[in-house]
Amino acid sequence: MNKQKNKIMELCKKYTEMTEEEIAIIYQKSQALDELAAIFDCDIFIDVPLKNSTASIVIYHVLPVSKGSLYEQSPVGQPAMKMNEPGVWKVSRTGGKLKGYKAFTQENVFIRQNIYAIEYQDKILGTYIMEEPFHEVQDDEGEEQNDYMVMTARLNNYIDDAIYFFDASSKLIFQNENADSILKDSLQDEVYYNQLFGDQIPYSELVLSNKKTVMKEIELADKFYMMKRIILEDDKLEFAIILRDITQLKNKEAEIISKTEAIRETHHRIKNNLQTMASLLRMEKRRSNNEEIKHILSDNMNRVMSIAATHDILARQLGDEVELSEVIKFIVNNMHRSYMLLNNLELSLDAEESIIVRSEIATSVSLIVNELVQNSYNHAFAGRSSGKLKVSLKKHGDKVIITVADNGIGFSIDEIKKNSLGLVIVQNYVKDKLKGTIQFNRLKRGMEVTVQFKQTLYDDV
Repeated sequence: MNKQKNKIMELCKKYTEMTEEEIAIIYQKSQALDELAAIFDCDIFIDVPLKNSTASIVIYHVLPVSKGSLYEQSPVGQPAMKMNEPGVWKVSRTGGKLKGYKAFTQENVFIRQNIYAIEYQDKILGTYIMEEPFHEVQDDEGEEQNDYMVMTARLNNYIDDAIYFFDASSKLIFQNENADSILKDSLQDEVYYNQLFGDQIPYSELVLSNKKTVMKEIELADKFYMMKRIILEDDKLEFAIILRDITQLKNKEAEIISKTEAIRETHHRIKNNLQTMASLLRMEKRRSNNEEIKHILSDNMNRVMSIAATHDILARQLGDEVELSEVIKFIVNNMHRSYMLLNNLELSLDAEESIIVRSEIATSVSLIVNELVQNSYNHAFAGRSSGKLKVSLKKHGDKVIITVADNGIGFSIDEIKKNSLGLVIVQNYVKDKLKGTIQFNRLKRGMEVTVQFKQTLYDDV
């Protein structure tokens, strides 16, 4: 007897917050278990709640009289986890009794438990537990709780979400271990849905919704959750609430939005700086009386504006991808404004939409198209009163094809490549930046330049 008493006192002092008086009461209760074991012929235990935990600890065990125990080793000193024995957790929290409750032993045997609260001065000190093999017990429809509770508790180690089960009156019946730390009110007795989530989605709105599943993003105690309501087709449980913690995801989203806004602001400032540079070049052009210098300043002004085009688009949208047709439209319109005196030239654009590329590709394309169109304006129609210039943007498979064609006088590539900065820019950018090809076709009347490159050039970067 002294050995039994010492073991109970040792475990209670080490793992619980019970007083000496309460430990003495538990010891008194343990002395009656030998007779109960003879009457019921089953494994009988006393468990007491662990401090700062949802688990209990086995402090006393009596073996069956006429048959073998369910246990190969003594469970005394072992924890009774909420995930394995949800009934023990429930009675140790709310009191009362549960009969025929499904559970798993510390040795992972499927059993049924009859559980009774040990109460003293309005406090629940622990539980009596009688256990029998699952197959030896007949279902008692009046006492058995629904399988949702047992299975949810059992799966708790594999579920990151918090789960709450409610009956038809919206009373909280059971919650898994992950739910314990989210809402402290859920640990009280007689808790109802509106006390927990009513300020997020009122119960009336929840019930009146004809949707089988309701989902809403909510905030609880400075954390964000995706709340999901599921209707349960069961005679005891009406619905379940599942909370998935999305705080980290929300923080990432906020971080991405913040960074995106910073990037957009950067593009906006770059565009403004480039426009300032173009304005300075324009001022110098107006001040100069040298036509050759005016021509050089005009060419460089258009180059700066072609680069600004991509940054202008990126400053007005999210992400780093650009609709290529927008860039080319900007280049063509800007060029048309720059050569307004040549209004006898017919400039047309045939740009296929939905060709999306990364910003570095768009910048390279803008410079290339600018140089080709600018070259036609400057040289193709010398000594002529009219002409036609067409810019085309197409996609064929994974290839983007850009064509600049005019009906001017044409030129020999070998004759001008040594002295043309614009041609050097075009060839270098096509080769080095776009990893593409360029073809110069001298037509019977005019010139056609075709650039091809892969749309997905930077996908793996």
